[in-house]
Amino acid sequence: MLEHAKNVAKTNDVMVTRLGYREVATHYGCAYKNDGYRVMEEMAERVPGVTYKESRTLCVDDAMGVGGQHIEITFAHPDLAGWMRAHEANAGGNGGRGL
Repeated sequence: MLEHAKNVAKTNDVMVTRLGYREVATHYGCAYKNDGYRVMEEMAERVPGVTYKESRTLCVDDAMGVGGQHIEITFAHPDLAGWMRAHEANAGGNGGRGL
């Protein structure tokens, strides 16, 4: 998920990426179930530079009753790059669907 967010940030030439519930849930194969919210909350608790926020603008997901939250990933955060390197090393580059 962080690799996806990094690609989004690079494409948009920004240091902060906001990923909505739908994008996270789809990535983890748990679209429209509470699992997507759980993943977002766990990332915010465990990963430096990641925060879980209420969306301030109405979006199509809000109208469908599955929106209202997003995760914000700040790639300028001083600890995030080191955390990502350590996580990738521990994962052994298995190409899985992890954070």
